[in-house]
Amino acid sequence: RPPRPRAVGAAGAGAAGAAFAHLSSTGTVTTSGSFAGVPLRVSAPACISSRTTASSTHGGGGLSLSMKVRVAIIGLPNVGKSALFNALSRRSDLAKSSNFPFCTIDPNVAPVAVPDPYLPRLSAMTTTAARRDRRCVPATIEFVDVAGLVRGASRGEGLGNRFLAVVRECDAVCHVVRCHDDSNVVHVDGRVDPVEDAEVVNLELVLADLAHVERRLEKTTCVGEEREALTMIREALEGGRPARTAALNPVRSKSVRGMGLLTLKPALYAFNVDEVDFLLGRRDAAIAAEGCLRRIRHRDPDAADGFVLVSAKLEAEISELDEIARRERLIDLVGGGAEEEEDDDEDTLDPSVMSWEVLPAAVMKLLGLGVAYTGPGVPPERSRTSRAHLFSASPSASAAAGSGSGSGSSAEDAAPSFTAIDLAGRIHGDISRGFLRAEVVSASDLLRYESFGDAKDGGAVRTEGKEYPVTHGDVVLIKWK
Repeated sequence: RPPRPRAVGAAGAGAAGAAFAHLSSTGTVTTSGSFAGVPLRVSAPACISSRTTASSTHGGGGLSLSMKVRVAIIGLPNVGKSALFNALSRRSDLAKSSNFPFCTIDPNVAPVAVPDPYLPRLSAMTTTAARRDRRCVPATIEFVDVAGLVRGASRGEGLGNRFLAVVRECDAVCHVVRCHDDSNVVHVDGRVDPVEDAEVVNLELVLADLAHVERRLEKTTCVGEEREALTMIREALEGGRPARTAALNPVRSKSVRGMGLLTLKPALYAFNVDEVDFLLGRRDAAIAAEGCLRRIRHRDPDAADGFVLVSAKLEAEISELDEIARRERLIDLVGGGAEEEEDDDEDTLDPSVMSWEVLPAAVMKLLGLGVAYTGPGVPPERSRTSRAHLFSASPSASAAAGSGSGSGSSAEDAAPSFTAIDLAGRIHGDISRGFLRAEVVSASDLLRYESFGDAKDGGAVRTEGKEYPVTHGDVVLIKWK
């Protein structure tokens, strides 16, 4: 007799369940509305790092990310990078933050949970007796706090070489720009100028990439598509533009993927404002930040680079407080009048404006990532874990953004979608090899029912094959033998 099909969700059965024993996660899952709507403008995805699966590409056409997505927090010394990192990690003592340059030497790394309105409710879709034992594992993004960058970092000044090596291994950069004066915090140049500070960092990244590209072009092994791609990149860098403006097609992008070019990575700007602007003047601060962004040189002028507002010092102070204590602290700071003030855009005390909510969602938009869920529908005796998985949600859009006009890209060059068989391989290799079918339903549709079985009886669940392209918000139950 053939073996009976087995249902596998987040943890699977037997050996598949053991494979997830080490995949624990930290962070807090929230149910705020910032998952789908983040107040920022972002560019299309420009790169996926070499730590992704073999089928991913740099500069467009990125496919399935590995379980880890890393974002480097960069900027000049004393602009609030470590304080922002502490706020994101919800631990005020994780990264040392002091009033002198290079207080951070070794990089600090912390996983930050992606805000998700669906996962906690999906994890509760089981029998009442087993509900208390359910576990939900959110998708996470790793943020890396690296040493400050100064003028001449591309030539090794300060901690430049160590700094650049860390950034090359990340998928994107979060560029922290200081936008407030503080007599207690020194500035490396003696004055605060957000535009000039950002230009210093951008120029150093351009110069570092230019030196890297020229060294590679001197090699006799640099031929074919790689040489053509690097020639186009060198032309952009010599013009003071980042490598992502070179309009590479997916084939040429893939040829330079392993170089880890800094300016090929998408950039997200975090404008660090003071407590008053963050709590009471967000609208004016956002307008001023957008104006600064437009004046910054050595960035992609055609791309709508993402930007968010943060108040690193304030958020680091309140990050470890519970929701009630945090709200009381904010009310004290604004003099108790914030709740009476009307704001057409957002509540001053809305938790969704905090960096640990905004930045992970902003990075997802920046890299074009989506989330798929496994776990609902699996019998509780086999698994009681619901898990969110990150993947590249729109490879076609990514390829179009990376190729540009006249770059010679074709439909054959575009990377395939993230499929059900890819998701099965994410869980366990045995599940991928024994794949039979996938039962799929969107999270929003599933939550209209009491259980996965009720959704199936109601006709909301459909059966798909191994080549089914997974979309953002899908709940997938994999049957395998």
